[in-house]
This record gives sequence, C-alpha cells and structure tokens, in this order.
Amino acid sequence: MKKILCLLLSVTLLISFGISTQAATNYGDLISGVLDDMSTNNANCSGAPQQSANGAYRLVEMFAIIAMEDNAGRYSDLISGVLDDMSTNNASCSGAPQQTANGTYRCVEMLAIIALEHDTAGRYTDLISSVLDDMSTNNAQCSGAPQQTANGLYRCVEMLAIIALELNTSGIYSDLISGVLDDMSTNNASCSGAPQQEVNGAYRMVEMLAIIAMELNSSSRYTELISDVLDDLNTNNAQCSGAPQQLANGLYRCVEMAAVIAIINQ
Repeated sequence: MKKILCLLLSVTLLISFGISTQAATNYGDLISGVLDDMSTNNANCSGAPQQSANGAYRLVEMFAIIAMEDNAGRYSDLISGVLDDMSTNNASCSGAPQQTANGTYRCVEMLAIIALEHDTAGRYTDLISSVLDDMSTNNAQCSGAPQQTANGLYRCVEMLAIIALELNTSGIYSDLISGVLDDMSTNNASCSGAPQQEVNGAYRMVEMLAIIAMELNSSSRYTELISDVLDDLNTNNAQCSGAPQQLANGLYRCVEMAAVIAIINQ
C-alpha cells in the first residue's frame, strides 16, 4: 500500500474535493483518502472480523471512485444510492460479520454500475441482471452473515468477470478470466463451509481485479504494482492462522488492487 500511496503523491493533482459523484479530472485525493482510512481503521480493529468489515466498506468506496471515473453522468444517482444504502444498512448491523455482508452486497451493486457503464452496446445487460438476480435468490437461502458474505463475494467475482470480458477487446485475457472462474468453482467444491467460501471468493476477486488492471495497463507503467499486490496476497496468506485472517487479507488486497485500477483510470 505504501508504494501505491507514493505513486499517488507523484501525480500532479488538478483539483481537490470531497467524495461526490460530480465529474472530476483527477481522483488522487479520493483514492489516497480511502487507503488512508483503511490503514487508520485497521489500527483500531480488535481482530480479523473487524478488519474484514473495514476492507469491505473501503472496497465499496474504491469501486465508487472507479464508477465515478467511468461515469458520464448517467449513473450518478445510482452510485450515490449504493453509498447511501451502505450507510443506512450499517446502522442496522449487529456486528462485524453483518457489516462485511453489507459491504460485499454493495460491492456487487457498485460493480454492476461499472459493468453497465462499459456495456455501451448492451451486450452484457442480461448477464449483469442475472448476477444481481442470483445474489437476491441466494440471499433468501442464506442462514447467516457468513453465507451472505460468501454469496456476495462469489457474485463480485462474476461481475468482475463481466467487466474483464468487456475490456478484453483483443481476447488475450480470455483464458485467464475463465481460469479464475474455474478455480472459484473447483475450490468451492473443497470448501467445508461459508468461512472457506468467503476466502475463496475474496482471493479470486484479487485475481480478477488483477486481470482488469492488466487490461487497462496498456503502458505497462503499473505492472510492478499489480505484481506487488499479488505477492502480498500470497505472503500474508502464509502467515494467516485461519479463514478469518485470510478473508481480511483478501479484502485488503482487493482494496489495493482496486486502487491501482482507479489510478490507471485517472
């Protein structure tokens, strides 16, 4: 994360502003702000569940920045609506697991907006709607927050796959996209319950975000940053004592990889 912040400091900021859905020429302050908030909040977390909630909420905010960067004004109200829903639902959450579920569901919705922004020809409209429908259908069958979070993370991977396909105009990333989806399905069959499914979803999210970052990284300027986040995912995973810490690791790396995408988008 320090390397990402250093890169942001090297970017000349044209204007400064608070979080808003208004068009802007540079989002460096917003990106730095979300990363700083993640770090500050992490210092106050009492354990992995709170870290996961922190990561999920910061990820919604980072996706909101990406959505604003791609937004031509058509989806401004939807972006604000998702952020408002996260805040409203947070007030009803009884603890970190419910907060994490709230965050992952809002991530799916924010990614749907990003997917719609890229779907100028309407080719992926049905797929986007299908993922949202699956989230709602599966949610009705969830017995608690961990299953909801797993549901949300799996749907996030699927929505990211749609975005990756939209950006894959040359077709060179098709095998990588399919590979991540296949790994999610294969690993899911080996999961003993929702906590492991959460980890599977979060780790596959990092990988799918990395594909999107590579697709956007036409100048290869950010290749090292992308590799660093993936390396940190693996290094930190080796130190995790179980699924709760792995989930926090995955969500934090998701925020960092999304930050790379937001930086490239500027």
